[in-house]
Amino acid sequence: MWIKVCGAILFGLILIVLVMDLLVVDSVYDSTGRAMEHSIDAGIVRSGIVTDAQQGKVQLEPNALRSATREAFRQALSLSGNLENAVMKDSQFELQLSYDADEVPWIDVVYRTHVSFALPGVQYPVTVHRNIPYESIFK
Repeated sequence: MWIKVCGAILFGLILIVLVMDLLVVDSVYDSTGRAMEHSIDAGIVRSGIVTDAQQGKVQLEPNALRSATREAFRQALSLSGNLENAVMKDSQFELQLSYDADEVPWIDVVYRTHVSFALPGVQYPVTVHRNIPYESIFK
């Protein structure tokens, strides 16, 4: 009888720990996605070079875009200089600026991290990806 009760309690505790980790991973994914979208907007504002204000043409300077987006992302999530905190470790932030056939710039951001919460030895890889076009020509 006591063995069944102890087994049920142990099973319940393991289940609670796994559910807590799942909730933390989901929360990290959602907050990182929102922070990434806001940081891309901040990077666009900080790196935009108005070439023709009357036509609404704005060019993006890639290095300024990369550094401004990374800094805004770091501030939005209160991360260290290595883009890490108590929950997120081994993080990488990559930003690519490319142009399609119509000369529309596409900003592609990928953030990779490992999340660990309830069990210190267990890490869950999380990858957040955003690919956003920047339409700067208004007609």
